[in-house]
Amino acid sequence: MLKLVALAAVALLGACGKKRDQRAEIVECSNISLDAKGTTQCLVGLYHWKIAEAQKAATDRARELDSLKTWREDSVWARGAAKHKSDLQACRRGEEALNNCLLVAGWPVGRVNATADSVWRAELPKHRRELQTCMSKRDVNLSSCLTLYYKWDSDRALATADSVTRARLGGTPQRR
Repeated sequence: MLKLVALAAVALLGACGKKRDQRAEIVECSNISLDAKGTTQCLVGLYHWKIAEAQKAATDRARELDSLKTWREDSVWARGAAKHKSDLQACRRGEEALNNCLLVAGWPVGRVNATADSVWRAELPKHRRELQTCMSKRDVNLSSCLTLYYKWDSDRALATADSVTRARLGGTPQRR
């Protein structure tokens, strides 16, 4: 009978004791770490997690935080949709490069790049004609022609000129 009472007391004390909150541990470690690797190390070192479980929890938490960050950014961005539309229209009419104009208007770099690429793809037939026209001019540097006459972004014009040159030479450069 005494063993039964002792066993019941241990079970009762165990049930009333502080239960480990793994979610709180993950959140705490992710708050003090810069990445999933740091969160993993924190969980293993501070809370004695198994490495595999810590890695999975840290990776899942990093994805969760990335999703929340994206959702917040998209929500804030959507609130200014009318302004962004007018910014884009004004920048497309102006003389300045689209990327630079949108950056000056206060757009984040990721949005600027995505928008510029989208506009570029929408105008692809026009750009092909511009490229063909510049390629037909033998006395003009291809990237200079695209930049000066058609206002191509210099990085895109240089990359296109390099690509055309490699194609004319019959291959791609060797990597070392």
